[in-house]
Formats: sequence, C-alpha cells, structure tokens
Amino acid sequence: MEELFSEKLSNARKKNILIKPIPRYVCNNLNSVKKIRSLAEKKLKWQPIGFKIGATNKEISKILKAKEPFYSFLFKERSYKNNSKLKLTKNTLGIELEVGYKISKKIFQKKIKNKQQLKKFIFGLTPVIELVGYRQNLKKISFVGQAAIDFGLHISFIKSKLYKVKNILNFSSKTLLTNQNNKRTYYGHTSKVMGNPINSLYWLIKELQRNEISLKKDFWVTTGTTTEIVPVKKGDRFLGEIFSAGKVKVSF
Repeated sequence: MEELFSEKLSNARKKNILIKPIPRYVCNNLNSVKKIRSLAEKKLKWQPIGFKIGATNKEISKILKAKEPFYSFLFKERSYKNNSKLKLTKNTLGIELEVGYKISKKIFQKKIKNKQQLKKFIFGLTPVIELVGYRQNLKKISFVGQAAIDFGLHISFIKSKLYKVKNILNFSSKTLLTNQNNKRTYYGHTSKVMGNPINSLYWLIKELQRNEISLKKDFWVTTGTTTEIVPVKKGDRFLGEIFSAGKVKVSF
C-alpha cells in the first residue's frame, strides 16, 4: 500500500499532474501518511536543501484538526530567488508568508536540548513566500492526513536576502502580504507561528534528531505561515514584508 501510493504521488510531482484522492482510511493513519510522504520524496530523486514545517499556525491547525506539526523536505528544484516568476498549476491552494532560517549543517553533530543552543547554528533569517497545494484531485483539504501525505510535493519557495538580527531567539514582527495588482492586503504576525518561529524551528530539530535525519550541507527551514493562505491567480504580483527583516517578491 505504502509503495503504491508513494509511487503515484512521486509520478504526479514529476509529471505535474493530479491523481485520484488517496482513500480516507489511508490518510487517517498518520504513521502510514509519514511513510508514504517520505517514500514519495525519495522516489523523486530531487535534491533536499532544507525542511518545510506545517500546522504551526493555530488557525490552520484548527481547520486541519492537527494535534502537532508535520514537516517535509524543501527541494532545490522548487527553490527560487527573490522576484522570480512562477507558473501556477492545478490544485494550488495559494501563497504563505513565512520566516525562513538558514542553519549550519553542524547542528546535526550536536544534541540540542534547549532553544538557547540553536543560536550559534543560525546564520540568519529571511522572509519567504511559499506556493502551496496538493497532488490529489480534491476540491479542498479537510483534515491533517490529506495535507501531510503529499506535503512538500507541491511546494515552491521564494527566498530573499538573509538578515542577521540580534534577538534571533525572540524575533517578533508584524507581517504583510500585498497583491500589487489590486492592492489588497493581508496582515499577519510572526507570533502566529507557535507563538514564535523559533519554537517551530526547535520542534523540527528535535524531531529530526529523534528520527536520525540529517543533511550534509547548510540548509533552509521555513517555519509556517504568518498570514492566512492567500489565493493567487495568473498575472498576480505579490510583495511580502516581515517588517523587521525585509521584503520578498513573486509574480505568477
């Protein structure tokens, strides 16, 4: 079962197509969900350059009925520079504005026991816009298993300049996504991400340690959306601002 559905998801990502919804009984088993997602990522044979964390925003966690966060790889093949132009595909949910961290690979050589230990491994942070969606032919995502099973297989992320801030462990800032075509604005705050994005990063590092997962190069971590998921259509241009850490732009 896990081999079958991971193969379907991997092929869907490679060919940029949708597949029939994965049965609910499969998506309700979170252990199977994790295995299928992980196998699908391996079958892609893409280059991991970091990790994406989901269900860290309280409002979205409530909708998904998620009891804890989940994560996936970020891939070089879907990583873009600031002010890039991306192609929209089917079953795109929208975009998110997130805090991204650049982390030293040396963190995998250290047993992290508290958040204070993270500080020396963080190179800096950057505003990130992520294009999110899913590979299944669904009208909407109803619960956490549906989101997590192909989480990461539909994500593109756009990163900006890396900023070094003095209060890296207690970073707090208002955030704003603006559709530059119609001037519609979407306000948020870094506190929407588990109270502080550093809590999301700490959760991930502990989870990676527990599962003995590591990368051989310095890597990126995106911590979860500071705003609602904002709808996007062809021709849209967006500006994302994390007021204490710069701006990021993307068009579609």
